[in-house]
Amino acid sequence: MEPFEDAALYDWEYRRRRHDIAFYRMLAEERVGGAGGPRGPRGPILDLGCGTGRLTLPLARDGHRVLGVDLSAAMLTRAAARLRRASRTVAPRCLLVRGDLRALPVRGHFPLAIAAFHTVQHLVDDRDLIALFQAVKRLIEPDGWFAFDVFFPDPRWLARPPDRKFDRTVFGHPITGQKLAYTVSHRLDPRRRALHMQLRYQPLDGDGAPEGAARTVRLCHRQLAPAEVERLLIRSGLRILARWGGFAGEDLVEPTRVDHGDPVTEQHVYLTRA
Repeated sequence: MEPFEDAALYDWEYRRRRHDIAFYRMLAEERVGGAGGPRGPRGPILDLGCGTGRLTLPLARDGHRVLGVDLSAAMLTRAAARLRRASRTVAPRCLLVRGDLRALPVRGHFPLAIAAFHTVQHLVDDRDLIALFQAVKRLIEPDGWFAFDVFFPDPRWLARPPDRKFDRTVFGHPITGQKLAYTVSHRLDPRRRALHMQLRYQPLDGDGAPEGAARTVRLCHRQLAPAEVERLLIRSGLRILARWGGFAGEDLVEPTRVDHGDPVTEQHVYLTRA
């Protein structure tokens, strides 16, 4: 949960990530309908790993009712604050629930469930992923959809030396204004297919020199190749309706079919149903 303790920094770091939101809004319009649409508003939509509401609020503004689930109290607190600032018609459409993806505290039936921004990859073990997928299968309507995305990095990126720091960026904290230098390093556990990342935030003085101890944030993501995703979905009773190599409908190219030097599709997007 370390990456999600500073919800303001999280929102600032990913403020430009909008392509996935546009995709899921389009998907919701197609499956659920929108306010004033030909099918009329339906729902609610289940937003798994809703975080600070980066997808929950746009869906609500589109006229959908949304149930957001997240484990991080800090992220949900920020999402609730954003709801309080929303219009009187938007806020009542949203319900935020704190809960673990491994034991969803949710009942009901949903025409659409979404797990955006690599949410499913926080579950490392097969049994936890299958438990989530089976729970979603029970929660979606008989003709309902479950959409999610995973990040499957370029092997050349994975091969970076684990003892080095990369991607140094200097910025000011969005709340405190503290000048920070960001770096990242990672190592892959090949047995569990778990990517362990260390995000470091080093305070800097007015001259740009290190000042005080760096804060290290740890993040672990299960690496899920297309064949692994398909295997887990089959075991869970879900079938793939479509899959893409990005949020603009790009073809998903199997990593084993990529020639040396060719670009790799790192954003894998899945649409499934029971």
